[in-house]
This record gives sequence, structure tokens and C-alpha cells, in this order.
Amino acid sequence: MSEGRRRAGADLLSRLGANDAAFMESVSRRVRFRVGDVLFEEAADAETFYVIDQGKVGLELTSPGRPPIVIQTLGDGDLVGISWLFPPQRWNWRAKALTDTTATSFDAAAVRLACDRDSALARQVLEVIAREAVGRLQSTRLQLLDLYGESR
Repeated sequence: MSEGRRRAGADLLSRLGANDAAFMESVSRRVRFRVGDVLFEEAADAETFYVIDQGKVGLELTSPGRPPIVIQTLGDGDLVGISWLFPPQRWNWRAKALTDTTATSFDAAAVRLACDRDSALARQVLEVIAREAVGRLQSTRLQLLDLYGESR
């Protein structure tokens, strides 16, 4: 995982001006997860998103009758959750703490509302989320190539 992509959550917060940073702080709280705790379940409403302060979180694909598969591992500075921004605002994966983890949790509805009212904030948030989505797709592509080999 590239260092640029690994810092998406931290990047989002660092690019904000003083007013937007104060707003984000006002809709956030510090949370802790123990190994095995679930941050969110696949198909559940995406009401929060996280920036990992310290620890590791696995994004898991779940399938009935099979154990979950970790699709991606996220760590310090990473953004956990991008589905909160786009309708229908439901999680596409399950997120589970792989280590004891501390994170900053953000109220997704409040951030969406602020983005609706402030196009500059919306542009900054969307740019980071879009870059994160492309990075995750690329990581998944590489993982599939490793798993199945390059077919011609």
C-alpha cells in the first residue's frame, strides 16, 4: 500500500482550513476497539467513518457459510469507510479491528450536510474519497492478480 494512499484520512484533515477543521472536530469523538471488535457490518447504514490513530482494521468480505475474507488491511492515518458519502449510504464491507485500535469517529450525516452547504468542503472531501476509492480498487486488482495469476 503506497504511503500516499495510506494517509488518506490524515490527508483529509490536514487540508482543511481552520473553520472546517473546527467543524470536523465538533462532529468527532475518540473511540477504542479491541481485537475482534466490529466497527461496522456489511449492508448496515453508514452513519460514521473513522480515521485510525493507531492500530489495524481489516475490511472483510462476508459470505454465508464461509469465513470472512480480509480484502484490505488499514493502519495508522487511514480512512475507514467511504460508503457514507454516496447513496444509499450502506457499508459494502465489514470492518473489524485486527489489533487494539484507537480512532477518531466522525458523524457522517453531519459531514454530508456540511458538504451540501459548502461546495469548497465538499470538493475537498470528495477528492480524498475518490482517491481512496481508486487506491482500494487498485489494491483489490493486485490482490486478485496474485490470487488467480495473470490470465491472457
